[in-house]
Amino acid sequence: HGRRTIEHRDNIPHDPAELKRFILHRDGGACTADGCRCRYRLQPHHLVPFSQGGTHHPSNLASLCWYHHHVVIHRLGYRLDPDSPPGRRRFLRRHTTGTDPPA
Repeated sequence: HGRRTIEHRDNIPHDPAELKRFILHRDGGACTADGCRCRYRLQPHHLVPFSQGGTHHPSNLASLCWYHHHVVIHRLGYRLDPDSPPGRRRFLRRHTTGTDPPA
């Protein structure tokens, strides 16, 4: 009781835990940041934030390791480039254009 559900379409998991497993499996169990193959504490992250109209659809989610998710995105303020290829996700500064990949 109290669990959030995700819209179910086209055999995509509707339960958040199932969706996370689906995304992590799809991404090969590794961080999708360009040059990173870390498998530690992976978490799905929205390419287009949910607060900005993004969805929980797998095409809008990418697996990120703890460092890229919490430090690069949430602490340093970068965002994922939605036009970067899956498995080689690049980062953009929040309020500027162009890439500036963090170390």
